[in-house]
Amino acid sequence: MNKIYQKTYPAGKNAGFTLIELLVVVLIIGILAAIALPQYTKAVEKSRAAQALAVLKSFGQAYQAYYMANGDYPTSFDQLDLDMSAWTGNERWFSGATDTRSNGEWSLQIINQGNQGGACGVYIGRLTGEYKGAGFGFFGKVPGYDTDTVLCLERVNSGVVFQKAEGDYCTKLFHAPFLNAVGGTRAYTMP
Repeated sequence: MNKIYQKTYPAGKNAGFTLIELLVVVLIIGILAAIALPQYTKAVEKSRAAQALAVLKSFGQAYQAYYMANGDYPTSFDQLDLDMSAWTGNERWFSGATDTRSNGEWSLQIINQGNQGGACGVYIGRLTGEYKGAGFGFFGKVPGYDTDTVLCLERVNSGVVFQKAEGDYCTKLFHAPFLNAVGGTRAYTMP
């Protein structure tokens, strides 16, 4: 056994890695991290968006149920039969909303401008983070949109403005094609 060890590691030489070998390993790890980090942040944002979409869909269903029962869309979250205990703030994603509730990260809003020939729907928009100003909308009635659909939105004015390039949220993360730009947002059709 001593012979094998002596042939592999001759006496007088230290067994170990050279500086070049260590630098190559560190470089490879750095490259892999640079590739993986953007994918990780996209996956985290998709997860957050999935949670927001679930909230939006439940509020959208309550919104539609209110319309079916009353013949008009609600103007306040208090009119809906939903638990709003997690939504205690009032930070606005869209400045023209009828009622707003927020949880620090997202702003959930009702818009009812139907008596003025405008939009009726529910929005949920990002208030913080890399994709601040992006969000989703479920519309009952909006000029220029199909009704009862969920759209991905990037706000360009009238509230928390999306600072990244056009399509960075909706197209790059969700592969949603551009629909149109109406009412301070760029709208994308969710697949």
